[in-house]
Amino acid sequence: MTVALDHLDRLVAFETVSSRSNLDLVDWVAQRLASAGARITRVSNEAGEKECLVATMGPAREGGLMLSAHSDVVPVDGEVWTSDPFRLRRDGGRVVARGAADMKGFLACSLAAMEQIDAAALKRPVHLALSYDEELGCTGTDDLVDVLREAIPLPGIAIVGEPTLLRIVSAHKGARVYETEFHGRSAHSSQSHRGVSSNVHAARFIAMLDRHFDRLGEVRTAVADLQPPQTTFNVGLMTGGWALNIIPDFTRLVWEFRNIPEVDADQVEAEILGWIAATGLPEMQAQWSGARIETRRTANVPALDPAMNRAARDEVHRRTGCKGDDAVPFGTEAGFFQGMGVPTVVCGPGSIDVAHKPDEYVEIAQIERAERMLGDMIAWTAD
Repeated sequence: MTVALDHLDRLVAFETVSSRSNLDLVDWVAQRLASAGARITRVSNEAGEKECLVATMGPAREGGLMLSAHSDVVPVDGEVWTSDPFRLRRDGGRVVARGAADMKGFLACSLAAMEQIDAAALKRPVHLALSYDEELGCTGTDDLVDVLREAIPLPGIAIVGEPTLLRIVSAHKGARVYETEFHGRSAHSSQSHRGVSSNVHAARFIAMLDRHFDRLGEVRTAVADLQPPQTTFNVGLMTGGWALNIIPDFTRLVWEFRNIPEVDADQVEAEILGWIAATGLPEMQAQWSGARIETRRTANVPALDPAMNRAARDEVHRRTGCKGDDAVPFGTEAGFFQGMGVPTVVCGPGSIDVAHKPDEYVEIAQIERAERMLGDMIAWTAD
């Protein structure tokens, strides 16, 4: 096996599902890169059971290369695998394990490439940024961004190694997820004048969202492959009420919107919260002054705007031969780095079509090609 496959064999053995700690994996990665001469920065979450890591080789100056990976994987609960999901299994020209494609394959290639660096020859630095809880809606990426702002000079290019079959992706939608709770007042259903139905007011909120996103749907993206080509919303969960003859006093919605790069997510959020403050809540409190509507954002994935990524796309293509100016329907951490001012593309081994599924795999040829790609990009930092 290649060095990267050896590393992948070790990485998938760390059962870093998002509900568990990633500290053992981070320890192992940090030890390997420190031994290769990297400067290591680690920061833990508030509970202390997870860490993000930034490793740097080369001079402390702007304009370097940043490789980005997440340490967590999705659970295997309820899935039927033909082998142990946390043990790498070779199957002809592919290797099978949880995280093989999403996205420990890219992390393994990054480690193998960085361990070959002659730091003294670099004119620009090479960084590895390793996050946690990406699979929970990038909830750990804010901590990583804070570390990056403090620990390293601004990179010139970032590559996020999500599985794209090594095609260059320069655009995707953003996503924001919310929980909204409606607190009304219960009463017997025969005495509607005494109660405030949380279900009714939640339904009015959903109707407002439907109207609002219908209007936003008139704004179509210029990115040809981004489907559907407009900002969308979904109310995924709705719970409320206790019995048919009780006016419900509590309803909870879990909802999201996915914005095209041309639509400002902050503005969309402000408009919806503005409707709650100006219309939704006053309507409830007109019935009872103690009524409440509480909304909290639980996940935020910024959109990736292709207009800001031309330099990164062109340089990766020129150096590595990887092709594409693609758009993907799933979110990544790339928009966070673009928000820092770093031109960012998504390009990694494996296919998203097998991610999060039983017998997830990556083709060995993809791993070998990714190793060469990263070697070519690291050579760019020595020019």
